[in-house]
Amino acid sequence: MENIPANLISLAAFSLVMLVALLLLTLKNRLSGRIIELTQKTNSQELLLLELQTQLMQTQKQLLENTQQWDEAQLENEQVSKQLEHRIKVNQEQFSTQFQTIEQLLHQQPEDKLYSRAQKLVELGADIEEIMRECDIPRPEAEMLLAVHRQQSNKS
Repeated sequence: MENIPANLISLAAFSLVMLVALLLLTLKNRLSGRIIELTQKTNSQELLLLELQTQLMQTQKQLLENTQQWDEAQLENEQVSKQLEHRIKVNQEQFSTQFQTIEQLLHQQPEDKLYSRAQKLVELGADIEEIMRECDIPRPEAEMLLAVHRQQSNKS
């Protein structure tokens, strides 16, 4: 090494330092570019995450509103259903009462007709035998109709 001039060693060392510096600079530029690229991707992902969180919050809010509306509608439907059930029950009771009344009237009408006819016969002067035969009523009832007619006639 004694044969190598000091200038040449200095030049070689300087070249080596420059080469290392150039390599470090190139590596720094590559890493800086990669860091910038990763930073941009991270920022983009953060923006996307914020957008997704906002959409999630909006969706949850809409879901809550829809659930409340559904609950209110269900409550209203239950109330309407109860009212309708009550009305149906009342209508069924009224129908049953009216049906029973009609049944009673249907069963009473033939008897009423017989007594109305007997009353007419009494007013026309029919005797007990004719009233019993024509109206198919027992003697005591025919006698009672005649007695009532006589009392009314005597009062008049």
